[in-house]
Amino acid sequence: MPNYEQLKPFYPKEMGNKKGWCLQNCRLGFRIYTGHYASAKAAYQAGVKNGTVHDMSTLPENCAVPVYYSSASQYGHVVVYDRGTYYSDGSKFKPSPSSLLGWDENMDSVPVVKKTTQKSFLPVKGYWAKYDEDERVGYLARFMRQNFPAYTSAKALGNTYGNYLSKSITEFQKRTGLYPDGMTGPKTYDKLKQYGFNY
Repeated sequence: MPNYEQLKPFYPKEMGNKKGWCLQNCRLGFRIYTGHYASAKAAYQAGVKNGTVHDMSTLPENCAVPVYYSSASQYGHVVVYDRGTYYSDGSKFKPSPSSLLGWDENMDSVPVVKKTTQKSFLPVKGYWAKYDEDERVGYLARFMRQNFPAYTSAKALGNTYGNYLSKSITEFQKRTGLYPDGMTGPKTYDKLKQYGFNY
């Protein structure tokens, strides 16, 4: 199965909750403020035609994507799946699996994910934290040591997200206005990319 990389982050708290406006509600969650299609049904049909809608068996576990949902409405319904949680009109919900039509690489014609030949940097759970082990952690540690040696000890190097790497990330978060929890999640990852991190 191909891997996918998030292009536009999803912000559940910014998702709209106006009933009957599911497409607009989902767009807002991705910080897309203008729309292309008039309904979820039209967006779904365009995605099928363009080849960006995929079967639910290939749903990426490491990204947030729009999912089309069959409904009694003639306009269809769209929700957002984000790392194990579904959101509909600003609230978490549990869909009936048989009602899910497919997921889309685009949100109302705007690409939100893309295929990649390598693993996404963030793990399936969505963040790196203490005691996680992976070669991607080693890649992050090397980047931090090379680019921020003033507060990244050589002891941070290696494939384990240990105390030294956590302290380095905490300092990076403090200096860049992020919440300093020492974990590397989507917001920290996005900020690291602004400083040249490219996995």
